[in-house]
Amino acid sequence: MGRGRVAAVLRRKFDNTFSWVVSVAALAVTAYVLLNPFPGNGFAEQAEFVAIMAPLIWFMWMVGAHAVVKVHESGVLVVNWFRAYWVPWASLASVEATREVTLVTTDGERINVVVGALSASSSLRGNRVQAGIREEIEKHRPAAPSGGGGVRKWVDLAPWHFLAVVTFLLIIGLVGLWL
Repeated sequence: MGRGRVAAVLRRKFDNTFSWVVSVAALAVTAYVLLNPFPGNGFAEQAEFVAIMAPLIWFMWMVGAHAVVKVHESGVLVVNWFRAYWVPWASLASVEATREVTLVTTDGERINVVVGALSASSSLRGNRVQAGIREEIEKHRPAAPSGGGGVRKWVDLAPWHFLAVVTFLLIIGLVGLWL
């Protein structure tokens, strides 16, 4: 069963932008180091450097740029750092927005939303980010939700992103040795 059209995509703008900038900068610096290896370094040293940097770059991306809330016609997809939740409208009891955003399901489960987490900046401005996320979710919520199927949750490690970083860095490392 499809989720339907995406009505809204909610991210924390500063966290998302900062994570992308830091991740791309770390990737660029790593590529530069791999393209200019120390004299006497071979593939083993290049691969070792990739083995250190790739998980760090992936982690920086996961904790900032990966988190999102997508409001669909049939429910809400919450992607936190390493977990994702699909909450059909029929399973959503309420959306709480105080100092952080929490989805409360009909069976009492409480799902914290990373993009609506507590921050000092948001608190100083009256938690407008959290209120905006709640309003956006409620705006697209149907009056009489149908269907359901219950809340689904899974580990979301974005393995293809990690594999892409490793592959890119290994290729750059080989190019660096070739040059």
